[in-house]
Amino acid sequence: MSTPTEQVSKEKGEASTDEKKNVYHDWIPNVTKLVEWLYSFCNEHTPPTMEQRDFDMKYQIGMCIKVLETIPEENRQSQYERSTYEYLKGRVYDAQPNVYKKEAEYHLVKATQLDPSMLDAWNCLGMCVAKTGDYYRAKNCYDFVLRVDESSAILRQLAELELATARASEGSAKHLEECIKYSQRSLALDHKNGRSLYTLGSAYFTSFLLTGGWNHDTLLLSLEAYEKAEKLYVMNSHPTLRYDIGIVNRLLENYKRSLIGLENAASKNPYIDALDQVKLTLQLLDKLEGILQCKSNDKNNDKSKGKSKGKSKGKSKGKSTGKSRGTSLSSLIQSLATIDLNPSYNRATMDLLTEGLNKGVAVIGAVRCFVKYEYNAPLYYVLCDSDENSFVLTVFGIQKEAIKQGDQVTLLEPYCKFVDFEWEGKLTPPYNTSGQGALEPLATHYQFKSVRVNLLEQVLVNGNALSPNFAIRESIQLK
Repeated sequence: MSTPTEQVSKEKGEASTDEKKNVYHDWIPNVTKLVEWLYSFCNEHTPPTMEQRDFDMKYQIGMCIKVLETIPEENRQSQYERSTYEYLKGRVYDAQPNVYKKEAEYHLVKATQLDPSMLDAWNCLGMCVAKTGDYYRAKNCYDFVLRVDESSAILRQLAELELATARASEGSAKHLEECIKYSQRSLALDHKNGRSLYTLGSAYFTSFLLTGGWNHDTLLLSLEAYEKAEKLYVMNSHPTLRYDIGIVNRLLENYKRSLIGLENAASKNPYIDALDQVKLTLQLLDKLEGILQCKSNDKNNDKSKGKSKGKSKGKSKGKSTGKSRGTSLSSLIQSLATIDLNPSYNRATMDLLTEGLNKGVAVIGAVRCFVKYEYNAPLYYVLCDSDENSFVLTVFGIQKEAIKQGDQVTLLEPYCKFVDFEWEGKLTPPYNTSGQGALEPLATHYQFKSVRVNLLEQVLVNGNALSPNFAIRESIQLK
């Protein structure tokens, strides 16, 4: 099956002289359609490997250039024809995402020189030079267009420029503020501009990461914008939207929604590490579930200790039974009742909490362990309350050294999450390998409670407030 560029070349090669004159006379709309197809191809083409994708894009770009170069000079004599020819040639060279081509800049500059009022050429030139990281030059191009025509599209371009600059520079806060403003102005003109919604969500998400992960509200705003974008048909082919939704949902502990989003992202775009993210998330959940189940089994075993104590006496001589560790944790849990609590808070245990924010309530727990994981943030701990209910503590914005195994932790007005779902993934399911026949996918049930901490003020350790030195305010890296 031939591609549009091949079809155009064949059609022109087979046309009669009179037909050629007609085709070339009306070449601008035909080539414009071809360029639009090229951009769709470069954005949506997903062969098995990146190498094949790059090869295919370069091939199609080359074919489009050949089509342009077949247009006789006599059909591009006017200022409009010559400037449009240079503009379209520059666009073709600039079609490969995130790849700067000096040829693209050359032809786009030439187009703006031939026709300084050609806004499309200025806009495309801004996108081209933005790939080099030249913020000021790109912004000058966009600002010129904005002064003449304040459209949703150019406002989105400015927002994307501010976002890219925020991610690459130290003055990130100012650029993120500008990104949010431009995105909101763009959406005021077109509330269904999916790319503006995606950029807005990305700005909030980037703000969350760059400020240390303490602002829970920005993460919620990010998810809100992403989900609005996801509902728009035009965003179905977006290469990273579902991936970002999956990551944000994981940080919000919406684990099932995270896994669904990441699996969808993996099926749409094989070049991102979405499938690895699914596996790492399942590894985290398995580890948390395993530690929590271990404590549950310990509680059940404790009930039968009295019955077997006499029989086992003397038989364990010289063997390590882990009794000292169990006794230490048991005594630590018993001591939780002695921790002083500000009378403005009601003492509670995990089984009394509701999902979400629990105002006027405090839960005191003993740290069983720190949960090692692939990522730097968030931090995960497993705690036990005074009723020996084990739960997960998820920590943002606080350094690892602030909370250690054996500490007594007071959680003020805890934000509680109930995790309860079954997972039988499409791409990464656990399998039952027993017996004969084909492998059968197994559904794994995850069920536990988690408390989220974002600020130093939400937690006391061993009855004391944490030092401000433990706060994280610089950028956090998820990996």
